[in-house]
Amino acid sequence: MTVRPAGRTTSLLEGPGGLLEFTTTGSGLPATVFAHGLTGSIETTRPFGSGVKGSRTFLHFRGYGASTAQETPWTYPALADELRAVADHVGATQALGVSMGAGALCALLAHTPLRFERLVFVLPAALDRPRTDDALDHPALSASALSGAVPLTDRGVLTAVTAPALVIAQEQDAEHPVWVAQELAASLPDAHLEILPPGGILLRHRDVMRDLIGGFLSGERVNV
Repeated sequence: MTVRPAGRTTSLLEGPGGLLEFTTTGSGLPATVFAHGLTGSIETTRPFGSGVKGSRTFLHFRGYGASTAQETPWTYPALADELRAVADHVGATQALGVSMGAGALCALLAHTPLRFERLVFVLPAALDRPRTDDALDHPALSASALSGAVPLTDRGVLTAVTAPALVIAQEQDAEHPVWVAQELAASLPDAHLEILPPGGILLRHRDVMRDLIGGFLSGERVNV
């Protein structure tokens, strides 16, 4: 089933609890699926794929865009099931998650650690410990159905993930503290952590992000 909001062609997939909206650009392999953050969308996530080769699939989680606003609880495992449904449908071999999407990706890997060949986590916000810092007072976070939730019960499950991973953090980002990215990178067997200066990850560092993500998801090793 296809819809065309705002001039963009998207498709609707029957997911675990309702319809999931997604759009695919490009073609062939590698096939990368992109998962947005709490206040994100397909549109705001597309810049992360600007330098990525092959096919690029961007989804809307429940309640976003044309995806069904489900009545089942908002949990990271539930979001992981939605991400998995779209990834399986398009045959994704790689995945990138932003903030909430990074958490959904972690929850997916907890059950299927070998699902993807390459992974990118952009601005992870939580891992296996509830956040208690002042950033949670931000209206978007405090009002979120995921407030206080964590993607994992034990980060140790990530030791089974063998795919190369890139973890991207930004200094002075209270909603996405560097220490979360550091813990995530340390938990993955083959991960590179990139910490960018402050100033807006896609505003000040768009070209760096394009080269970094595009190169990594094209099979290049990140220079350490």
